[in-house]
Amino acid sequence: MSAKKTRGGFWSAYALGGVTVLAAALLWQGLTSPRPAYGQAFDSAKQRYEMIKELRAANKTLTEISGCLREMRDTQKQDKQKKDGKPAAAQKPAA
Repeated sequence: MSAKKTRGGFWSAYALGGVTVLAAALLWQGLTSPRPAYGQAFDSAKQRYEMIKELRAANKTLTEISGCLREMRDTQKQDKQKKDGKPAAAQKPAA
């Protein structure tokens, strides 16, 4: 008879834990949902222009980063070739 009580207690604790997790998930979802943007002026043209400016700045930065990475790659390749004693191969012009 005590084994039955233990088994029933186990399942009720399991169910109580599941309900607690579900309640916590619902509460967390309610707390983390974004709030509406009150008083925001909707000017889609200005918003689009700002997005384009940000994308151009990001592209410029990425171009600079890729140029630096190319230089690093070429330098490492030249150092490796000097170390191996092989003549340096002709470099392709950067695009």
